[in-house]
Amino acid sequence: MGRAFVAKLAREGARDPEALAAWIGRRKWGRKAFARLAKAGRDEAEEQRRVMGRVRPGGQLAGDLTGISDRDLGRALSDLSTDEGARVAAELDRRDVAARMPGARTDLIGESDEDLGRRLGTADAAEAAAIEAEMDRRQMVAEVFPGGSLAGDLSAVDEGALGRALAYARPDEAQRIAAEMDRRHPPQPLPTATGDAHADRQAMDEILGSSPDDWAYLDEDPPDRFAGMSSTERWVAEREEEAAAARGAYTRTQVRDMYTAHVYTQLLDAEQATNGRLLTREAHARGVDPISLFTGPSHVAYARATEELKRWWEDHPRVTLAEYEEQVLGQRSAAGERARKARSDQQNRL
Repeated sequence: MGRAFVAKLAREGARDPEALAAWIGRRKWGRKAFARLAKAGRDEAEEQRRVMGRVRPGGQLAGDLTGISDRDLGRALSDLSTDEGARVAAELDRRDVAARMPGARTDLIGESDEDLGRRLGTADAAEAAAIEAEMDRRQMVAEVFPGGSLAGDLSAVDEGALGRALAYARPDEAQRIAAEMDRRHPPQPLPTATGDAHADRQAMDEILGSSPDDWAYLDEDPPDRFAGMSSTERWVAEREEEAAAARGAYTRTQVRDMYTAHVYTQLLDAEQATNGRLLTREAHARGVDPISLFTGPSHVAYARATEELKRWWEDHPRVTLAEYEEQVLGQRSAAGERARKARSDQQNRL
């Protein structure tokens, strides 16, 4: 039986809650089935010990968390102190920042150093370059944020690393990085005003290395791209341009990541609105993951959902990945149409 059940028995006054839990388990599941469950529990405990040995070697949180996978950091959170959990959360936040950068490989960012090393052994040139870039990112984070915080002395840190680190820095850390860059490149002192506006402007132009005449084009109106079109043609052209811009604004991976965040938000809102009553008793007994209610096919989701959740969906419709892509990209798809029809069919049966 699980740790939660053992803890419950202990709270109820059992003298030996572990032995009592084992006896109840054998009576409930049978000797063979209980033996299988016990082995699975031992395997789980051994895996947790392995994870904690990686995350907290020697009983102390590792100084460098960049090489530990998302999975292991997530597993370890329940066994960490508040301060240690905050450090892990900060590392995961930095990974989220990295995942939002152009060209980011989210499948590499969450893997451990060992996993990256194994992939590197069989990677082609393009894959190897992506893995090496991720390793460089981790090295930069470990150098600039040792122990999860900005280094006390930035004087020896490469300027390129400092520039990249700005994306991961808190506001106070960003100010320290900016101060270090100012120290390395102190601004040229401004000339003393002479009272002659023309001479003062020339002196300022020399400092800036440019002339206001070079900026004149910024005040010009851009050419009208839709000149010569009727009002209807202009409206159609503007809508097509907006749709094309939306399609090119996100990669498919970014849309999937955005959809995952949307699904988890819906799950949390639905749990609060229904007091946690999402799954039917049968689905809960089978161990169905509640997140599948918001991502799987409509006919499966409605069969497993409680009446409370179905009523909540009437005001907050569940959205499939295909429908979400339509909303983000502004382009209808056959998959989205099928998803809407399937949802409508299920609602009509209520």
